[in-house]
Amino acid sequence: MLIVTNNPKFLGFQKEGFEVRYLEEDYLSVLKATRNLVHSGYEVLTHPLYGSVKPYETLYRTIVLKEGKKLDYNSVTLVEDAIVTAEKFYKMNKHFKWTPDILDDFQVIDKDLIDNAIERI
Repeated sequence: MLIVTNNPKFLGFQKEGFEVRYLEEDYLSVLKATRNLVHSGYEVLTHPLYGSVKPYETLYRTIVLKEGKKLDYNSVTLVEDAIVTAEKFYKMNKHFKWTPDILDDFQVIDKDLIDNAIERI
């Protein structure tokens, strides 16, 4: 399994069967990196827009994928739709400034959601 994230709470994450690919980039870049992986055969296991935090309300996104043998069209649609949605929200609300405490809260929320998803995979 592959975890693609820009959330620093995943630095040092270790769980058998999982590899972390940490990106020092923005939310949208995580979605685009995921799209590239999907086009190379990976399948998306966690929804790219999970949770109730909208794309413009957080800087962090983590997505779990598994390596496949062929192009998974459901994953292509899922991640492409997520990119369109994120771009739309970014255009509407791109000037948010968050305090370090709020940024940490967003990291904790993202990590907790993925930790719970991983337990079910």
